[in-house]
Amino acid sequence: MSKKNNNKPEAAKKPIEAAQERDTVGAVDLAEAVAEQEQAAQTAAEKAEPKSDKKGGFRINTRNLKHGTMSVVLTIVFIAAVVVFNVIVGIVSDRFDTNVDLTTSGVYTLEEVTEEYLRGVEKDITITVLNSESNYEALGDPYKQVNEILKKMQLANPQIRVEYKVLNQNPEYASKFATGEVAANYIVVECESMNRRKVLKDDLAQAMNYGSESEGYITFDFDSYYEAYMAAYYAGESLNAYDYVYSNIEQDVISALMYCTNDELVRVAFTEGYEEIDSSALQELLSDNGYQVETINLMQVTEIDPEIDFVVMFAPKVDVDNDNLTKLDKYLDNGGAFGKNLIYFASETQPQTPNIESFLNEWGLSVDYSVVMQSDSNYYYVYDEASMYIPHSHLQQICDTKYAGSAYGDGKYTYGAYMRPVIQLWNEGAQGNISQEILMKSYDGAFLYPLTEDNDFNLESAEKGVYNDAVMAYKVHSKTQEITRLAVFGSDMLANSYFMGLTNGNNSKFLINMFNHICGKEEGITITPKTFTTTGFDMTAQQADTLAIVLCIVIPVLVIAAGIVIWVRRRHR
Repeated sequence: MSKKNNNKPEAAKKPIEAAQERDTVGAVDLAEAVAEQEQAAQTAAEKAEPKSDKKGGFRINTRNLKHGTMSVVLTIVFIAAVVVFNVIVGIVSDRFDTNVDLTTSGVYTLEEVTEEYLRGVEKDITITVLNSESNYEALGDPYKQVNEILKKMQLANPQIRVEYKVLNQNPEYASKFATGEVAANYIVVECESMNRRKVLKDDLAQAMNYGSESEGYITFDFDSYYEAYMAAYYAGESLNAYDYVYSNIEQDVISALMYCTNDELVRVAFTEGYEEIDSSALQELLSDNGYQVETINLMQVTEIDPEIDFVVMFAPKVDVDNDNLTKLDKYLDNGGAFGKNLIYFASETQPQTPNIESFLNEWGLSVDYSVVMQSDSNYYYVYDEASMYIPHSHLQQICDTKYAGSAYGDGKYTYGAYMRPVIQLWNEGAQGNISQEILMKSYDGAFLYPLTEDNDFNLESAEKGVYNDAVMAYKVHSKTQEITRLAVFGSDMLANSYFMGLTNGNNSKFLINMFNHICGKEEGITITPKTFTTTGFDMTAQQADTLAIVLCIVIPVLVIAAGIVIWVRRRHR
C-alpha cells in the first residue's frame, strides 16, 4: 500500500495563491472605499459645522455667511424701498391731485375757470376752516365736498394754504374778530399783505331747521324743497332734504380772493331813501366779483365821497329832489377831473319822476313812460295760464360794444321784461362833449304800450320797430382822457335774481363785463352752484357683475398662480 503524498505539485499551488492574492486585494479595495466614504462624510460634517481654530474657537463658514448677509441686505433694501415709495407717494399726494371724482355732477372737481384764476393769484392767501378737519368732514357730504374743494385750491397754487382752527382752542386767533363775526364752521379767507379778509358763513343747519334760504357757502333751496316735500307727503313717499342742498364754495372763495388781493378796491354805492326796488341780486353779483358794495343815502350826506367809483340808483319809486340830484352832478364832474360813473335803472312800477327825467335830459336821454312789447312770437319766452306768450316778456339783443365783452355773440339769451324804452334826444347821439352808445335793444317787431291808461290803444295801428333798452352816455376829459359815464337801463328786471340765474342767459355776464370794462378789471367769473342730488358712482348690473368677477376671482387666481410659479422655480433650483 502506497503512502499518500501531501506535497502538491508546483503547478497546482499557483492557482490557489492567485485566488488568495485576489481576495486580499479586494479586501484592501473595500477597506479603502469604506475609508473614503467615512472621509467624505467627515468632510461634509466639517463643512456643515463650524470647525475649531487653533485657539479652541469656531471657524466661520464663509459660504453660509455670504448667503445670510445677502438675505439681510435684500430684506433691508426691500423695507427701505417700501418706506421711500410711501414717502414719494405722500409728497406726490401733497403736490398733485391724485383723487378721482366719480360723482356724476363733478362736485369734487374744480371748474376750469376756477383753476385758471387760482393759478394767477400772486399773493399769499390763508384759508382757515374754523373746526378740526375730522369734525368738519363728519358734518356730512356737503362739508366733505367743501373740504375737498379747498384742498384742490391749495394744490392749484402753492401760495394758497388751508388751515383748521377750533375757535375755543385758539383764543389769540379768535380775538382778531368782532363779537358775532365768526362761529364754528365759518371759513376765513385772508391776505395778510393786503390786510384784508372775508368771512364765509355757514348757516345750513339753521336754514334746514327753520325753513329759510341759506346765505352761506352751502345753500339750501327751501322753496323747492318744500314744494317737493308736500308732493311727496301726499304721495306717501320719502324725500331727501340734501337733494336740495347746493355748494357755492368755489364762487364764494373766488369772490373773497378778488376782494382780498385787489390792489385797489372798486367801491360801488347803491342809493337808498327813495323807495328803491330790491337790488340784492346785483349787489351780490358785484360782491362775488371782488367789488366793495355799500349803500349811500343822499339826504344824509353833504356830498358823495369822491373815493366812490360807481353810484347805482336802482329804480326809485320816489322822485329825487333837485338838491340831491345836484350832489350827483358834482360827483360826476369830480372837480373837473371826471372819472366817475352813475348807473340808473328804471322800472314800470315807478310813477312819473320829472326831476330824474330832467337830470337825464341833460345827458341827452329820456326814459319813456311806456313798456316795450313784442309782436313777433320768435322772441317770446314766457307763457301765461292759457299757454299763450306774454308780449311784455321777450328777448333782448346785446350790441357789439366794448362794454359787452364776451357776452356779445356767446350764443346765450338776454332776458328782459317790462322794458321801458330809453330815448336818445339828440341827433347822431352826441352834443357838445357828451356822446352816446347803445348797449342793448329790442328785436324787430317791438311796439310801445303806454303806462298811462289809454283805452284807445290799438295793436294794429301801433308803430312797430326796434327800441333802445339800455344806452351809455359819456364825456371825455380833453387833457387826461378820464371818462365820466351815465348808463341808463329801461328795466330793473334785467338785473333781478331770476334772469341773472338762468344758465342759458347772459344777463349777469353782460352786467359784470360792463362794470369790469369801466374800471379796467378783467372779465368776471360766474360759477354754477353744485348740487348733491346725485353724488354716487352709478353702474349697471352688468358692470357690477364684471367688477365682482375681476376683484373676487380673476385677481385672486392670478396672485395664487404667481405664488405657485415662484415656489416651484425655487424648489427645483
